[in-house]
Amino acid sequence: MSRRTRRHITPLITVAGAAGAVLLSATAATAHVRVIGEVIPGKPATLQFRVPSELAEATTVRVTVDVPKDLMITSVPALDGWNQETLPGTGDKGTQLVWTAEAGHEIKPAQSETFQANVGPIPDRYSLTFNTEQTYSNGTSVAWNEKQTGAEEPEFPAPVLVVDPEASPPPGSADGAAQPGASESVPAPSVDAASPAQAASEESDSGSSAGLVAVIGAGVAVAAALATAVLRRRRAAQSGSHL
Repeated sequence: MSRRTRRHITPLITVAGAAGAVLLSATAATAHVRVIGEVIPGKPATLQFRVPSELAEATTVRVTVDVPKDLMITSVPALDGWNQETLPGTGDKGTQLVWTAEAGHEIKPAQSETFQANVGPIPDRYSLTFNTEQTYSNGTSVAWNEKQTGAEEPEFPAPVLVVDPEASPPPGSADGAAQPGASESVPAPSVDAASPAQAASEESDSGSSAGLVAVIGAGVAVAAALATAVLRRRRAAQSGSHL
């Protein structure tokens, strides 16, 4: 299995608020929350959570990330203007990372912030899922925790970081299921059945061979005629000398 460094960027497509909330108009590139990391299974890594603020009338004041249970947090770099807490996991839940903005440092509309966490070692499996909650200043809370099970993304997809694309994806995931509209594989033709191109090529080869045989035959005939004429002239000359 390849152990080369892989860089993965996984987008979260949709942000939604409470009823009546107004979303900013944004392009796909700026509207996505992303989890980014250069990861190698069995090695430590630094993960980045890029969070845009998409409500037009509110700012983002808190970001909470649920870390998978089998992934250890080694340290969290300080971020100016934000207070950070690392809460230990309980039961079947892993560590929880919480960033809370100080006054004047909230993520303003149409802007984004990147939060980092040092982790390790990276589990050797297909992917890691980080359920994330984004809280706005108007009380709107967005929970990104829905799994994608088909071709279409859910309304609130959980951020997923692919670790090893060569591993088997989780059962029922979009990566493990056949995609609608995908082309079916076409079986290779039997070796006994010649394709039209092969038939044309064979016919052409056959024609070329027949033409070559005809040319050779014509040459042999001409050579035979010349030999006969020479022989007749010699016999005529010999007959004249005897008279």
